[in-house]
Amino acid sequence: MKRLVLLFLSASLLTGCTSFELSRVRNDLARQAPEAKIGDGYAFSFGKISIGLARLLAGFGGEDGDVAQSILGEVQRVQFAKYDVDGDLNASRLAMPGRLRHYLEDENWEHLASVRTANEAVWVLYREEDNAIRDLFAVVLDAEELVLARITGNLNAVVLTALAEQDIEIPYFNDDEESQPAAVASDEMLETAAELAP
Repeated sequence: MKRLVLLFLSASLLTGCTSFELSRVRNDLARQAPEAKIGDGYAFSFGKISIGLARLLAGFGGEDGDVAQSILGEVQRVQFAKYDVDGDLNASRLAMPGRLRHYLEDENWEHLASVRTANEAVWVLYREEDNAIRDLFAVVLDAEELVLARITGNLNAVVLTALAEQDIEIPYFNDDEESQPAAVASDEMLETAAELAP
């Protein structure tokens, strides 16, 4: 598995590029909380070329590589960013970043979860299409770091592949026609996942 991770990171460094979208979210939060000093970090965006290269390299990873190839086959784009936070943070007074509000108001995204306490702010949004989740965007800010992630693709299939690898079966989150009489809407799948969350 370590070899697989190293191969993926190598492919990512060769073909990834900066994610300006995530940088905009970071800058919005930095303006709202200048005392938190959101500073050094990185933001990357991986598209079809880098994910394709990662899939190719995963083929050399044995059994773990096969699973990675299956998952990466359903992913179209990954954006990830992590920034250091150094200073006082009062996360409870932060507003949802403007980019996320734009998705909710203008691009038919849905609001999955928000958490705001004195020490932490979290926003999670998703977009569905054809009864499947196609985008997931998560923002997590605490006193030590800001982490942002967006993944685009057939996320239902990604979850199914990961669950199958771990021999986990979640009711209503599979495509076995015998065990479910009809396709279940993604909001029902999200409810099931929320019930299983700690």
